[in-house]
Amino acid sequence: QTTFIQHDEEMNASPTVCPYRSFADLSNDELIPTKGKRHMVDPPRGGSQTLVCCQTTVGPWSIVVHEKWAPMGAAKFLKMVRVRYFSTQVPLMRCLKAGEPEVNKKYRSSMEDDPNWLPEGPTHRQNEDGVKRFAKGYLAYAGAGPNSRSNQFIVSLDNVGPLAGGSPWEVPWGELVGHHSFETLNKIYTGYGEKGPSQGLISRTGVTKDVRQDFPKMDYVTACEIVDTRIAEE
Repeated sequence: QTTFIQHDEEMNASPTVCPYRSFADLSNDELIPTKGKRHMVDPPRGGSQTLVCCQTTVGPWSIVVHEKWAPMGAAKFLKMVRVRYFSTQVPLMRCLKAGEPEVNKKYRSSMEDDPNWLPEGPTHRQNEDGVKRFAKGYLAYAGAGPNSRSNQFIVSLDNVGPLAGGSPWEVPWGELVGHHSFETLNKIYTGYGEKGPSQGLISRTGVTKDVRQDFPKMDYVTACEIVDTRIAEE
């Protein structure tokens, strides 16, 4: 269901190339998301929107970061993009804490929870139309409890009911947009599952040559950049 990030200074950054280069390239549904086949409720509207292009080893991602969805989560992600936190190859894998230890210290400190705009509790895992709470391509910082989010974030590989309900701190701050982004999402290698590199080991040592040798099919994010910003309609 999820993927996470790990800095690796030994690999070279790749330029970002996304079909979406401005908000003019997005559809109206992507600009102003509403309750329907994708979203179980109307997401918050208005505020700043930022279009981010990320490159992975299996293709590009276009991400719209919504300030009103989760202000603190959105701000933290954009700060990490601006300081080029993602400018070296970082692995995509399930439940992996992010960061080369020396770099990670800047972003490991926990932040307060953003208000959750998704309905909470097991009775709201999907709505009356069968739309699940946490849509495929939603992005959110992960945490182990209230006010515990740090630099570890989720990219949902499918529509998921439990997320953000029993763990309301995992409130989405953005989502993938564009057919190309979901094609990339579907290509990410998930065969290692929970048997991937040890989360504790990666947090301590980073992605070593032994890790890359032991998990040769693991995919990576190679770069992220901001390509456009706008103030959305209320």
